[in-house]
Amino acid sequence: MKAEAISQQDRRIIGWQIRREPRNLYGVVRRCKNQCPKVIINHPLGRKKPADIFPTVFWLTCPAVVRRISRIEDRGYIQRIQDQIINNFTLARNMREAHQEYIFIRRSLVESSTLSRVQKSEKKVLKNLEWLGIGGVADLKGIKCLHTHYAHYLATCNNPVGQLVANMIRQKDDDGYCRDCHNQNTFAGVAE
Repeated sequence: MKAEAISQQDRRIIGWQIRREPRNLYGVVRRCKNQCPKVIINHPLGRKKPADIFPTVFWLTCPAVVRRISRIEDRGYIQRIQDQIINNFTLARNMREAHQEYIFIRRSLVESSTLSRVQKSEKKVLKNLEWLGIGGVADLKGIKCLHTHYAHYLATCNNPVGQLVANMIRQKDDDGYCRDCHNQNTFAGVAE
């Protein structure tokens, strides 16, 4: 997984995509075919106050894909997929491995000096940093948000739930082309 540095232009586009000032930005790991940020990495701890844990490392920012996945969630697919995980040993094992990878990535993003400080004074933060799975779930057999699983899958190709979501949305569109992001990108000065 490679992350590109966040440019000022990326920051503007991400702010437009998520409808607020982005915080804890670390890098872009996936772009759409128009070079707009699609999946970003967030710092897992607040920059000003490390006690502010941000468990969502990979964030799906593309509004078109977010809307499509939200419609899938609205149709009850979180519970349907959760039932599949419970009833399928291999899927459950692969899901636990994806959670473990996510935890490893989250912890690796924390600078050693910050980690040392957290280990000494912020035991609850350290526990959350080391034990919360994808999207902040405590039960590593569980899922809570398909968006976070899909973002993790796009970043690492190692998330069975994200792959299920990819298969569902690929049937409708190839890469989540979003005219609005493209217009923001063009407006920000990017040549086609």
